[in-house]
Amino acid sequence: MSDGTDLRNATDLPNWIQTFKASYLQTTLAQYILHGNVHDWVLINGERISMVNFFDRFFEPGGKLIVHYDPRRGIYFPNDMHAARAGTIWLNAGFLNELGTKNRPSDHQMAQHVRHQLGTERDPAIALEALEVLLTSEQAQVALVIHYAELVAPAGAGQLNFADRTASARLHRWSLSEDIAAKNNIIFMLVDSLPSLSSRIARNPRLLSIKIPLPDHALRQKCLLSLKVNERTKSSQLLARASAGLQLRQIEDIVRGTRARDDQGHFRLSVDELIERKKHILEQECHGLIEVVQPDHNFKHVGGMTHIKGTLMRIAEHVRAGRKTQVPMGILCVGPMGTGKSFLAEAFANESGLSTVKLKNFRDRWVGSTEANLEKVLDVIEALGEILVIIDEGDRSIGGAGDSDGGVNSRVIARLKEFMSDTTHRGRIIFMMMTNRPDKLDTDLKRPGRFDLKIPFFVPQTAHERALIMKAVIRRNQIPCDLTENELARVLDEAEGYSAAELEAVTLLAFDDMQSESSTSERVNKVTEAHLVSALLDFMPTRETEMIAYMEYLAVSEASNRRLLPERFKEITVSELQRALGVAREQLMRANARAL
Repeated sequence: MSDGTDLRNATDLPNWIQTFKASYLQTTLAQYILHGNVHDWVLINGERISMVNFFDRFFEPGGKLIVHYDPRRGIYFPNDMHAARAGTIWLNAGFLNELGTKNRPSDHQMAQHVRHQLGTERDPAIALEALEVLLTSEQAQVALVIHYAELVAPAGAGQLNFADRTASARLHRWSLSEDIAAKNNIIFMLVDSLPSLSSRIARNPRLLSIKIPLPDHALRQKCLLSLKVNERTKSSQLLARASAGLQLRQIEDIVRGTRARDDQGHFRLSVDELIERKKHILEQECHGLIEVVQPDHNFKHVGGMTHIKGTLMRIAEHVRAGRKTQVPMGILCVGPMGTGKSFLAEAFANESGLSTVKLKNFRDRWVGSTEANLEKVLDVIEALGEILVIIDEGDRSIGGAGDSDGGVNSRVIARLKEFMSDTTHRGRIIFMMMTNRPDKLDTDLKRPGRFDLKIPFFVPQTAHERALIMKAVIRRNQIPCDLTENELARVLDEAEGYSAAELEAVTLLAFDDMQSESSTSERVNKVTEAHLVSALLDFMPTRETEMIAYMEYLAVSEASNRRLLPERFKEITVSELQRALGVAREQLMRANARAL
């Protein structure tokens, strides 16, 4: 496609520009906010076009005066012709100094004069005043693109200086101006995340917000084909799927970074190479807000928890078979610390075959940054699709709503709840949250439709369950030990109350003791019953019995199915559970008071 082609008539325009066209033809709106993937390529008829060039070429045939403003770069134009048109308007309005020439200046001379007078002007107060002269002029219809609009009108009115508030007010006034709209002017404000933009602008009904999503599967595959990747193989579908969550720019960077070529010089890229590069890109792109997880263990490495593993295995089978209606929207894992919640979540990720990310701390001290961070993460999650999102220690990372932070937490939870309850995500995006204090979570966050399945976790109830866990630890860590499950159960008969984490610590301590032994006689090369008995006597478990008891009753109260409860809790009534919770809470409060 040549630069002279009218992009407005292209048959494969992206949805976001088609939304704009429909609005522009049907309404009197002049201002639009584009948010999301605003710095990516636009792919038209196999040609990758930068966002700036796309706007220039899209509006050029219509005869509009095209002008860009970037607070980090200043005011600029597609070419000398547009700069000269703007310069003439500014000269006539007395906004620029005269050129000092008697002859009519050429476009190049006028453009040079404009660049000298305004080309390096980054101050929004002056730049917006100059742009307003163009927008209100009778001499041209203007297409204005404001890049990084959050730097011009940032969020957080109470913390902004006068200049920032003035810029926000001017943009707001433009939206109310009938003169600007009546002249068929168009103003685009580009911003990565809508919450980072002034609420006066972002929530203005006179502006239309249009989200530019990350590229979908079809668009990624078109991009790979345009880059001539693996042309002689049938792997483009696999590569397109593996590249989910990436921008077209990032896909191109990965492709051009590979050294492999076929005999015709076309790029050769393996799925494993792409996935590895994608992991680093996403973690950097999200500024450490997520961690891409690739678990190397499955349910075979998890001891005990038979009922829980059975339930999750059925869900994993539904996921693999594409039975979306049978997949829960979210899974909440509740129970005392050290009971294997996080380890089992990662094992489920492996069994289901889902891509997996861990949501890390997205809170920030800067106004608007926390909401912007969350939007960034949710955009990536939605683009990835077929993904498991693990939230560890949910009571700390999400917590309950409060007023001490100016309502940030409430807005974050509201947005997260909205995203989690989107039924179009069922079977594609599964949230799996771990917590030992579900009472600190927002009640509405935990309801069915967000967390359809709530799994209670407990310390192993019998010596046999403890033996299964220890056997799994031995197998996972490749510890030489020939003891049977019955022999291990006999050793662990006195280890009542030990969590899975504590049993692992005992096993590793016994293994270390075995390796550290020095003897003049034949060296022992296997962990024996004697090693385990000695390790149990030496190990000092955490015995916050009041806290563990309280957490266990909380786990029972949250459980969505009785079949997942230990035998001693299966028949408990609601009234009995409430009484037990009250007693456990009082005992915990007394223990805390004694500690003080």
